[in-house]
Order: sequence, then C-alpha cells, then structure tokens
Amino acid sequence: MKSFKVCVFVVAAALVLSFTGAVSAADDVFVRIGTSTVGGGFYLIGNTIAQLGTQAMKDINFTAITGGSIKNCINLGNKEIELGMVQSSTVNDAWKGGNESFKEPVKTLRYVTAIYFMPAHILVNKAANIKSVADFKGKRVDYGSVGAGIEINAREIMSVYGLTDADVNIQRYGRAEVEEALTVGDSQAHIWTTNAPNAQVSEMVRGGKVGLIGIEPDKIKEITAKFPHYAASVIEKEVYGLDSDIPIIAAVGSLLTYEDMPDDVIYKITKMLHENNKFLAERLNYFAGFKLEMALAGMAVPLHPGAKKYYVEQGLIKE
Repeated sequence: MKSFKVCVFVVAAALVLSFTGAVSAADDVFVRIGTSTVGGGFYLIGNTIAQLGTQAMKDINFTAITGGSIKNCINLGNKEIELGMVQSSTVNDAWKGGNESFKEPVKTLRYVTAIYFMPAHILVNKAANIKSVADFKGKRVDYGSVGAGIEINAREIMSVYGLTDADVNIQRYGRAEVEEALTVGDSQAHIWTTNAPNAQVSEMVRGGKVGLIGIEPDKIKEITAKFPHYAASVIEKEVYGLDSDIPIIAAVGSLLTYEDMPDDVIYKITKMLHENNKFLAERLNYFAGFKLEMALAGMAVPLHPGAKKYYVEQGLIKE
C-alpha cells in the first residue's frame, strides 16, 4: 500500500468552547452525531459538522454527543445516533464481529465519507525503557476510555509482536488524563491514532519525560497486510522536533451512518460536507486535507446509497 505523509495542524483548545451541540429551529429531521470524549479529535470534528449543518441546512437539526469509536458503532447499530465518527480499524472489527469489542457483527453500518488520516502515535514513558512495541510485555499500557477505538489499535499492532491483553497491564485513562499518566509513569505506553502534529502530543514530548517510538519496517508490512484498513505512514521529525522521522501506520477517521437512514438525508449531508470543505478547514485543521478524492479511503463497510448518489454525480465513482 502506498505510503503517505501526514501533517495536519490542530486548532487551539479554545475551539471546544465555541462549538457546542447544534440547535436548529427545524423539527422534522434530527441527526445526532456520535463523537468522542470531550477534548478528543472526534469531539471537535462532530461539533464542527453540527455547526455547519445548523447554518447550512434548515430542515435538519444537528446535535453532537460524546462517544467513541466502539460506542458509536454500537449506537449506530441500535439506531441511537444517526451519524458517528469511527476510525477504520474499529469499523473493520464491528463489521466482522467475533472479537473483544464486538461479539456479534454490526452489519447495518454504512459509509458516508473519510474525514482525515490518523497516524499512530506510540507514546512511551522514557523511564520505562521501551524501544519497540515488543517491549510492551509486562508494562502498563493505556488502552484509553472504554468504548474508544484505541484499544483496537493497540491489540492489532501488538498482535504482530505476539502480544495479547494478557501480556500487558491494561490501564484506562480518558483523553484529559493521558498526559499526566504517561508523564508520572502511571501508564508506560499508549497508542493514539490522531492527527500530526497534535497539540497534546507536542506538549508531552516537550516535557522531556514522554517519547515517541516507531514501528519496524517489516512489522509495518505485516500490519498492513494483516489489517488492510491501515496504511504505511511517517511522522516527520520536524513535526515534534525529533532527531529522525518515525515510520508508523495510520488509520482513517471516518463518518458512518446506518443502512435505514433515508437516502435523501445522507445525500444532503454528504453534499453539504464536500461542498463546504473550505468552511470546515477554516474552522478546524482536522479538515485541512478533507477533499472529495479521499472520500472513500479506509472504507471497510458498504457505501450508503445517499452518499453514493453524490459521489456518482461528482464522477468519483461509477453507478
């Protein structure tokens, strides 16, 4: 799979205060967007989409709610939300089922659009002397909040090193707690698929007690062959002021819905997003690379007919 380099700038944390759950005067259609815990990238993205929807569409009432990749897939399967931000590895697990996160497959998931690429940041407490994921064995590894997709990334990456949950001491820290936990050593390793540079990662690295490690080239090939919802990527040294580039893999942050969502509603939303990409990029740098050409990146479930209609119209795909 072709390697690509990711360099997306994150906005100031004050943006969180600007974008609250959208409220519209419309009463006919309600669209709840599953995001992440407060402060996460999905949280910012979902609230930005809700703000755009409130301004651009008078017949749909958008509201962004907290969640996480796993939780959003479950809620979409139960029709408790209408849209959900999910990373590609979680989408794959949900669709297949029979794993730790999804005992049964969620076959009603449908793809709307890719939003951004998410290189895996493998963060380690420097005192733990972790030079490779192979060194995770016996260490305190933060899997993130329950319901987030981070634990899936951790399991999949660890699996090519022969490691399972039983080989590590699993920790659970929310996004706001990750930095302190890693800095003081309460957690010793954490895999976070997010944009690069990321403000929180930058702060951790500058502090001197937390570092970033990469993945060996042969393991990258093994991961992308075993889990094709990842792509080879690189975190360039300039992004965090490092001594060298870090070879890594990346997931895709995607917007999903469920199969029974009306075609016309999903068509309107897909059209709204791609025809307002400048608006989105100006307000949130997670959307800096958001463009029609990458709309189907990381797609591990069927495309919703409403989204397909728009992409056919634009010549991205054929009928």
